[in-house]
Amino acid sequence: MDETNSIINIKDEESGTNITIQSDTFYSPVIPTQEQAYQEVTKVGMNGQQQTVTFNFPSKPTEDYQIPMWETLDNFEKNAWAPNNVGIKTGYNCIDNAFGGGLYPGVVMIAGDSNLGKSALICNLAWNVINNNNDVYVMDFSLDDAMPDKLARMAACSAHVVINAVKTPLKYQNYPFMLIRRKKALIALRNMTDRYRAYDSSFSTFVEDISDEIIKKLIYFDEHNIKKKIVVFIDNFHDMDIRDQPNLSAKDKFDTLAQWCQDFSTKYNITMICSAELKKLNGARRPQLDDMRESVKIKYAAKAVLLVYNEVHYKGEGANIYYSINNNPYKQPIFEVHFAKNKYGTYKGRNFFEFYPDMAYLKESDPQAQKTYTSIVYG
Repeated sequence: MDETNSIINIKDEESGTNITIQSDTFYSPVIPTQEQAYQEVTKVGMNGQQQTVTFNFPSKPTEDYQIPMWETLDNFEKNAWAPNNVGIKTGYNCIDNAFGGGLYPGVVMIAGDSNLGKSALICNLAWNVINNNNDVYVMDFSLDDAMPDKLARMAACSAHVVINAVKTPLKYQNYPFMLIRRKKALIALRNMTDRYRAYDSSFSTFVEDISDEIIKKLIYFDEHNIKKKIVVFIDNFHDMDIRDQPNLSAKDKFDTLAQWCQDFSTKYNITMICSAELKKLNGARRPQLDDMRESVKIKYAAKAVLLVYNEVHYKGEGANIYYSINNNPYKQPIFEVHFAKNKYGTYKGRNFFEFYPDMAYLKESDPQAQKTYTSIVYG
């Protein structure tokens, strides 16, 4: 019997009941401390009544065919209770809540039409991840944008600076406060080199090179005892190539790449976030899962698929979902993120963000606005 004398007072979030616990045995991994069968006892007080809970641990098996599963359960518990096994914060409460606390290992696909704002979302997520988590390393493969465009977006979204002011500061010498924010943003990126590395297509578009680069980082961190959770961004998935199989059909190529994403993220326990393209849609309707280009394998390989939409992009002043800003008569875009598939949690709804395209910046809409936009979408 293993019984501690510690007393813990908590409120059970599920039932709302105040609970007194006389033992903390179930706040530790379910890994036996003895090879022979034994009991652990916990005393729990609820509403003035005390209940004794007994945990009966079995003996460690001696048969060779049983031991591998026993050890598998040990490893599962060690990883499950590891201090770093918490969600990686995205800086957006609505996304963190939808994923049950943040980003976890697996593949997340962000699919939408061209020039809609997918790259802006990727930049905002990448910046928020490195800014809100000390134990991450973001590898940001920008296959759509060249490095000057990528870095300009990153600095712009982080400091709310016009993208062109980051790229061509000499043209903005009459805007000193903007240049101040620009300088602070680039200094901030220099301070984040322990958490962030950007690549563009000049590095490579081949999946073999991307794979090798990630593995090199994993080996380096392991050899130098650097504790980092790697988060990989690929913008975009449909720009990747396969050097070893250059003659595959489009379907076979993207099926292979989708399988690589799934297998690689599982093997190395990393989070992989990819933007993806849509088939050519007729009209300006909101996309569905099957609208992803070469979608069959992709939607099964991904743990989550976020379909994005921007009504102002399609309908201009005829849009019904928009926000307004002072001294500007035009409707401003609201960026929609639909959780069309979500194996991290149960949420399958839509989130809405105020979108500032000239700064590649996305601001989470307030709760009341979220409700209003949702009611418009669903009538």
